[in-house]
Amino acid sequence: MRKYSLVCLVLLLAACTGGGETADGTEDREHVWTEQVNTINRAEEVEDILDAASARRRQEIDEQMQ
Repeated sequence: MRKYSLVCLVLLLAACTGGGETADGTEDREHVWTEQVNTINRAEEVEDILDAASARRRQEIDEQMQ
């Protein structure tokens, strides 16, 4: 019974080690939320483009109504 307990303990410890790699695949010194921050920044840029297109469209509609 002691052998099985020892084997289980060794397997458990081996399974828990990360092998020296980062858990989420990020490089050292890279912030874990970098991808999310970049996505938010791109979304804000797209929002500005869509706002400008919407304003142009409203102006065209107003010109046609006159």
